[in-house]
Amino acid sequence: MENFPSVLESIDDLSKRQIDGVLGLAHRIKNRSDTPFHFSNKTPIIATSFLENSTRTKHSFEIAISKLGCTYIDFNSEKSSLKKGESLEQTLLTLNDQGVDLCIIRTSVSNQLAEFKEKPPIKIINGGDGVNEHPTQALLDVFTLIECGIKLDGKTFCIAGDNIHSRVGHSLIKLLPQFGVKVLLFGPNAFQPKKLPAGVEVTYNRDEVLKKADILYLLRVQTERHDDKEDNKVLDYAKDYGFTLEMIESLKNKIPVLHPGPANIGVEICHELINSKYYLGHVQVRNSIYLRMALIQAMLQNGAKNIGFNENNIFKF
Repeated sequence: MENFPSVLESIDDLSKRQIDGVLGLAHRIKNRSDTPFHFSNKTPIIATSFLENSTRTKHSFEIAISKLGCTYIDFNSEKSSLKKGESLEQTLLTLNDQGVDLCIIRTSVSNQLAEFKEKPPIKIINGGDGVNEHPTQALLDVFTLIECGIKLDGKTFCIAGDNIHSRVGHSLIKLLPQFGVKVLLFGPNAFQPKKLPAGVEVTYNRDEVLKKADILYLLRVQTERHDDKEDNKVLDYAKDYGFTLEMIESLKNKIPVLHPGPANIGVEICHELINSKYYLGHVQVRNSIYLRMALIQAMLQNGAKNIGFNENNIFKF
């Protein structure tokens, strides 16, 4: 794909043309057989390095890699030289020297991957970094809506929950306006960003959400990222900020409900709603395979030549 970045750290790294290209490729992959792709040179080697826990993102990338016919390496940071004090850059350079073509990285450190954009040690896809961004999740969310036949232009998309700590929320705020979508944030005041991007609104009234929203996107309360104990009162969250099936069914125009997972049932979403026809969380998981296959293919075929250690810098003895 033309000028596709070697380091996909943020939605900002992609042009609208590239975004549309990835979504289109994911659609084509979804609607053909699982025959592995054939790359012109060697079979690509792809590693995942998850320095933070994950179920959906890590496993969907593993399955996507397998379906593409690539060789997969599960890089275990706990048993690597990172534990001996080696920098992440040197570790990635080592993987590149060993023939790894692409690494999907999740880290608890926000913006840690941005430093690699100017001189990539290896091709990198951000699998979620701290409270910064989760670009592949946001892309698969938009892909899911489009695949479900939901027209986005002019719609109001409400992101409800712990927005200040949500990396996917931060990516969605950048991605959705490119499709003509209005973004509305909802949740306790302590969970909302102090500075809002242009065009993004916030409300603390659940009835206003149900009145305005065309699409509802629920987030869990990230108690592990809150220092103030007052923010951790998740048992009180459902009463004022949670959503139920009864609320959705009371609307004249029913709305789809999405969730990036993991969902805390009984907090932001009730058991009946998560098992209802309005909930698209399971569709998101299924579509994640196709979207991530498309991203991997675009990354591998971008023709970048400035990856890794520059051998021209080696001293000639």
